[in-house]
Amino acid sequence: MKFIIALFVASVSSASASSTSAPSKSPSKSPSKSPSKSPSKSPSKSPSHRPSSEPSQSPSNQPSGNPSESPSDSLSTRHLRLPAPQPSSEPSQTPSCTPSKAPSPQPSVKLFYPDQSSNGWETGCLNDGAQPAWMEQNPSAWLFSTLEKCCTQHFAWNYQYCMGTFDDTCARAYWYPDWEGDNDGCVRDGNEPVYMTENPTQYMFKTKAECCDEHYSWNKATCMGGSSASLASGTKYYADWTSGDETCKNDGKAPDYMVSNSATWLYTDKAACCSRFFGYKLADCMGTSSASSTGTGKYFPDWSGDNEGCLKDTGSTRAPDYMAGSTTWLFTDLDSCCKQHYNWNLATCKGTSSSGSASTASDEWYVVWSNPAKCVKNCVAGTGTGCGGLAESWDTKYESQSKCCSTRVSYGYKACMA
Repeated sequence: MKFIIALFVASVSSASASSTSAPSKSPSKSPSKSPSKSPSKSPSKSPSHRPSSEPSQSPSNQPSGNPSESPSDSLSTRHLRLPAPQPSSEPSQTPSCTPSKAPSPQPSVKLFYPDQSSNGWETGCLNDGAQPAWMEQNPSAWLFSTLEKCCTQHFAWNYQYCMGTFDDTCARAYWYPDWEGDNDGCVRDGNEPVYMTENPTQYMFKTKAECCDEHYSWNKATCMGGSSASLASGTKYYADWTSGDETCKNDGKAPDYMVSNSATWLYTDKAACCSRFFGYKLADCMGTSSASSTGTGKYFPDWSGDNEGCLKDTGSTRAPDYMAGSTTWLFTDLDSCCKQHYNWNLATCKGTSSSGSASTASDEWYVVWSNPAKCVKNCVAGTGTGCGGLAESWDTKYESQSKCCSTRVSYGYKACMA
């Protein structure tokens, strides 16, 4: 009997050791010693205490409750909505979809300066930012916000050529807030205060819109045009090419493109307008064709002559047409003309046009640093051969022209002796 019971128990144990065709109706109290050959159809009700050795093939629908202790080896495929606290070491391969909240630094403003290099007479004024440091130390004398003002100050003797070296695509003048004027907008007449010239990136702008946005955003409509533009058109002169008159008018009918760029097209002085646009027929533009041939009797800089001083516009000594009627070039007295255009050689300028006594003159020679440099005689210009005006007290004098040229201008001896 014991043998039969033992055999029955062994048979039952052998059957339980083999796989069943269907799962049990209730879970066992302890896990099986070996895993099943295929996964279950539904996940377990609670997570396991240990992570699996391999990652899942698809991401979970929700993030994990705790972050991992170390970052993953590869970047995520989704973009972050917020920027990283530090910039990346390399730029991204594609641009960002939205612009940055802050603009990039504003480019520096490059003012006009006279080119005093060996070929400066061919280039005039530049605004390439390459001005010497000594010019930056005295910006009111050497740096300008308009090409016109730079050419007038330093290349007036060759004004038209200086102005012609730049086309209209160049920033011919910078806009600045007109706080010391009407204070209703931005202007670019070249009369900005010195503190603006010394800080151009803060006060000067290439476009009127940029200036208005920065300093007159509360009144931008007026700043951009409005009443101030209409006023400028009605009181300033402009070149009338459309009616056939070919002259400068101030009837308030200037075209819109001239009004919007008044620094280039509109002038308070008719002579300046005529000189700029109708220099080839200046007398007709000014209405002075039948003027007396005796001249104005005023003084003008002698740039087309010896360029040593101011001459009187009278008789056979006449001012050029482009100077006629202009308060910029003609002066009622010799002293004003010399101070304006020959302040570096004041005594010589006054001696050029005056009939002062020659008792202070001598037979000695001294150098005049013109282009080219020359040695001239110490006597009032026009009173004798080689006379170039009275020498200044600091000028070194020599007994002969050859001695002066060989000592002071040996590199250009031939031109010095001419």
